[in-house]
Amino acid sequence: MNTYVIAAFYRFAPISDYEALKPDLLQLMKTQDIKGTIILASEGVNGTFCGQRAAMDLLYAHLRAIPGLDTLSFRETFDSVNPFEKAKVKLRREIVTLGVEAIDPLAQTGEHVSPEEWNNLLADPEVVLVDTRNDYEVKLGTFEGAINPVTDNFRDFPEYVKTQLLDKKDKKIAMFCTGGIRCEKSTAYLIKMGFDKVYQLDGGILNYMASVPQEQSKWQGSCFVFDERVALDHALNSLEKGSIDTEWKNNNKKQHEQGAL
Repeated sequence: MNTYVIAAFYRFAPISDYEALKPDLLQLMKTQDIKGTIILASEGVNGTFCGQRAAMDLLYAHLRAIPGLDTLSFRETFDSVNPFEKAKVKLRREIVTLGVEAIDPLAQTGEHVSPEEWNNLLADPEVVLVDTRNDYEVKLGTFEGAINPVTDNFRDFPEYVKTQLLDKKDKKIAMFCTGGIRCEKSTAYLIKMGFDKVYQLDGGILNYMASVPQEQSKWQGSCFVFDERVALDHALNSLEKGSIDTEWKNNNKKQHEQGAL
């Protein structure tokens, strides 16, 4: 029985004095036996955490009480075990690190495309489909026809754009990631670099899997997640234990611990 709720979330919103939020958040997570990671920055919040339903609802309410986060939504999956070891609240310069100054997703991002419309977009021959995730994630699964930038870290993505994508400014660029946050930054970056036909999958791969029947899906493989489940199948269930070997997981442990959506 899947009694644990696993929530993934992010929101770009100006948060003043975000450092002061850490003690109460961490205390609430510990007292409610919620494990996982919350990332706080002046530009917003990002994270994934897990606990029992009543405890999770308390933390949801606490986060939504922060000015600017009142409409914060949480994408839920479920499991029989908690896939996190500790409760963590981290303070960062960015809630997902692109490493480029003056990128503001609140000002402008690529056009959001719903999961229901995503397949139609991919059928357009003028579309260049780019997976914004890291190479070790792409190895487990991606969309049919997607370009793998072969990055080790999201901070490598701007270099990929400069060296391999700038000559495609006349094309429609469609981008996707696990839950949407990396596309908010990457599409904003492309627009800053002069691209004007930029699209992103609303809610990312997880939203697509939850919304599109598998028989209609263009997704191939499993979706890497940043917790001990390692990856999810199209039904958003964790893979059979041991189906991804220990050596593979250990080789990707550094990136796995960093966390991103």
